[in-house]
Amino acid sequence: MPILNGLEMSQEIKKLNKYQIIIIMSAFDDKDILLNAINIGIDYFVLKPLNIEVLEDKLNIISQNLQNKLDFENSRKKEINILYDLAHFDSLTKLPNRHLFELKLEESINRAKRNNISFALFFIDLDNFKNINDTYGHIIGDEALKLVSKNIKDMIRIDDVFARIGGDEFALIADNFKDKSYVEILKNKILKSKPYLKLKDIDLYISYSVGVSIFPYDSDSKKELLHLADTRMYEVKKLKKNIIL
Repeated sequence: MPILNGLEMSQEIKKLNKYQIIIIMSAFDDKDILLNAINIGIDYFVLKPLNIEVLEDKLNIISQNLQNKLDFENSRKKEINILYDLAHFDSLTKLPNRHLFELKLEESINRAKRNNISFALFFIDLDNFKNINDTYGHIIGDEALKLVSKNIKDMIRIDDVFARIGGDEFALIADNFKDKSYVEILKNKILKSKPYLKLKDIDLYISYSVGVSIFPYDSDSKKELLHLADTRMYEVKKLKKNIIL
């Protein structure tokens, strides 16, 4: 080699990618050279004259090590994906959880400010959900939550963000609408839907209380938007009487 010898070239390669596998073939068996190769991080050292069987053995070892590394990385990726889902999604409804929802809300605020657009934040709460759990048990309660999840997901656009943020509380970001009337239409659509749950001898019509805040008309603050939607939702609940489920 005109400029660098094999060890020097290997050293430069390892600087660029320490995981790059390198086999050196050399006629020298000097211990200092071998120690230098080890220090550089040479993976395998094959003496000349070349013994093809020795080289094949080394290549088989490399192949197996690469496969083991690939298997480990794939397994690790699966573990990371599982941990990500546990941290960001509700295990029952498979919707985004509160943590992911608040991240999405921050993204919506930044995008709306940048593009001068509006979005609506909905807080949605099931009416008398505690009575469902107390009367029929948590299995029926869970079925009700899954039904609500599906019902509202079927109403919204694919880019809207719908999340379960508490026991029977849901939140929705209706992003980038052109007319405020869309917000009222969607709100009434949710309120009037009353999804029907029939399980064994149990018949339930599930209704909602909904509170809405609109960016930027109500506020451009995340904290204030959340507070307004939550407060308005609870004001609706206080006014409701004789809800039939």
